[in-house]
Amino acid sequence: MQNLIFTAKLRSPLIKQGFLTFDGLLAAVLFDRCGDVEEAHSTIPILCTDGLFHASAAITMPVVPGSYSIAASMRADHDLDADLFPKNKSGRIHRKMDRKRRRDLGNVLSSYPTISTPDVSWICTGDRDQISELLGDLQFIGKKRAQGFGEVIEWSVENTDLDPLLDENGAPRRPIPEHMFKGDQNLPQQDLTWRPAYWNLENRAACYAPQSL
Repeated sequence: MQNLIFTAKLRSPLIKQGFLTFDGLLAAVLFDRCGDVEEAHSTIPILCTDGLFHASAAITMPVVPGSYSIAASMRADHDLDADLFPKNKSGRIHRKMDRKRRRDLGNVLSSYPTISTPDVSWICTGDRDQISELLGDLQFIGKKRAQGFGEVIEWSVENTDLDPLLDENGAPRRPIPEHMFKGDQNLPQQDLTWRPAYWNLENRAACYAPQSL
């Protein structure tokens, strides 16, 4: 495996919530292909040490910040936790509502920070050919891809001597759990998910992480 920099040249602004790690990006492609979470995570072609992938979070410079707002209806089965509703003594929810119809729930205005940048890059230690093949399936990255955000014009790759985990000052390039961090110990820690699946709260721990997204 080699230390590599992969860069996506973008046509449209990016909506990047979270760190958008490179292993997470590839895991999504692999899951779309195989439909199995464990298989997708076990076949990411990036060096992995005790669950920590040697892959940075997204690097976006220079950037022009912006925002995107959308009003959308909620659906009970997708957006609401029934445990949060007040219940009567028998355990039934007071207000009867249709769990499928959006009109019973109303609209919610959501805003997303956008980043206007010519490209976004990641540093990793991995298999150049396998990663390049996976990236061929990625025409959009980030959030709200169906609305045209994060459209990729082309991917490029080059060799590098940079460390995918730590920068030149010992600061983390991605979330790294405390017990695995070898950089500047004076930096603040955060409670974060540090490995895929990033939605799984069991993968949260005290981490060192980049200070800006």
